Amino acid sequence: MYKNLICVALVATLTACASAPETLIMSRRTGLTGTGDITQTVLRNSGEMTIQTQYETFTGRWVAVREGANQGLELLQSAAGGSILRETASILADTEAGFGTAILTSDGGRSMRCEFRYTGVNITAIGVCETTDGEVFDLQVS
Repeated sequence: MYKNLICVALVATLTACASAPETLIMSRRTGLTGTGDITQTVLRNSGEMTIQTQYETFTGRWVAVREGANQGLELLQSAAGGSILRETASILADTEAGFGTAILTSDGGRSMRCEFRYTGVNITAIGVCETTDGEVFDLQVS
């Protein structure tokens, strides 16, 4: 019974974390805004990213590098004693952070490169994106 309860709680926790974060960009020059999606964010190091503005849609790949290099060992240690779910969630929240980049191309022929700093199991990030013609956008993901 206890084992089943832990499994149900773990599935519910991971499902709650599985929603895609909202992405927002804003041009520093013109104020043009855009929104988008980032996929495969939960406990992943890469995925697809889409940003849509009024004039074009950028799509491509994002990749992140975690700073918590000893995360796997910490998870094993927490599972060995006490409340597995509470300790695992606490460790993930504390150690999940890093830097990421995205390389995107648009249906209008432009490219966009983004750099961001993120934290959290399901990426929350701030950063900057720049197009090939030099337009700079602030990036927020939450």
